[in-house]
Amino acid sequence: MVDRIEISQEAADKQVIPEDLNSLAVGSYIIPNPQRRKTYGFLLIITALISQFIFYFNDWLSVTAGAVLVLFTGMFILFINNTIEVKQSHVIQTVSSYIPHSIGYYSIALTFEFVKNLFFLKPVWTVIVYDHNNPPTNKTIIEVDASTAELVSEIYTEPIKNA
Repeated sequence: MVDRIEISQEAADKQVIPEDLNSLAVGSYIIPNPQRRKTYGFLLIITALISQFIFYFNDWLSVTAGAVLVLFTGMFILFINNTIEVKQSHVIQTVSSYIPHSIGYYSIALTFEFVKNLFFLKPVWTVIVYDHNNPPTNKTIIEVDASTAELVSEIYTEPIKNA
């Protein structure tokens, strides 16, 4: 079984492989700030308003329905909860008190949970933690609200058999 595709440094340099695709690149990856999404919301609103203004003077074409749809999409993007108070570098410290075993390897992912009553997305850190044994004997999956640092769901822990 192959863990990853091996690329020689010469081949990577020759093909001008971007750093994020280069398997030889080493270093931590920082998740971009979701606040950047607000820019797209503003761009959509401005596009809708400018389009409506330009085509208002043309009788042969109406973009009102499309402009309203784009305007509402832009407003929806602006109202999505994009605040992340628990930074990526502090997630493991936040969840460490909830984990019933020692902490070895772990994986952190930023996901978005749909809040039904508000029709918005909420940022959630999903963390998979293995114990320090080699091979690991326990695994825990925990979800923490990225805005409030509260648990989103029940903590799931299971023993790893035949590791």
